[in-house]
Order: sequence, then C-alpha cells, then structure tokens
Amino acid sequence: MIRIILVRVLVFLVPFALYEIYRAIARQANPRPWLGLFIAGLVLVAGSFVYVGLTEGSAPDERYVPPHVENGKLVPGHTEPKKTP
Repeated sequence: MIRIILVRVLVFLVPFALYEIYRAIARQANPRPWLGLFIAGLVLVAGSFVYVGLTEGSAPDERYVPPHVENGKLVPGHTEPKKTP
C-alpha cells in the first residue's frame, strides 16, 4: 500500500521537479528571459495577423451586403459577386 501511494506522489511531483530544473538552466543561460519571451510573443502575434490577412476575407470582386430585413425576416450580412452592367 505504501508503494502505491509513494508511486502516485512521485508521479505527481515529476512536473514540479522538471520545472525547477528548467528554471535553474534558464537562470544560468539568460538572467532575464522575459525580454526574449516578449519578443517571441510579438513575432507570433504579427505572424498570425499576416496569416489571417492573407487567408481570410472575401474576394476583391465581391461586395458586402449589410444585414437587413426582408419579408419580415432578418437577413445577416454577407458578400455577393458584383453585378456587371
């Protein structure tokens, strides 16, 4: 019974031990990791903006139709192809 409890306690403590090892290594390698983390976060956010800007949205030859009421029902906003004269 003691062995089962001890194994479960050790398994519970493994992540804490790994985190402390990481902190000890990071402290020696870079005394201020926050600057690097901040820059990495900014790069990831900027990259996600670029990705969404290039992959989302409607085609340039479509026009936006705002939400409106049609026959007593609300029609949500949408895009549709431009009508050519």
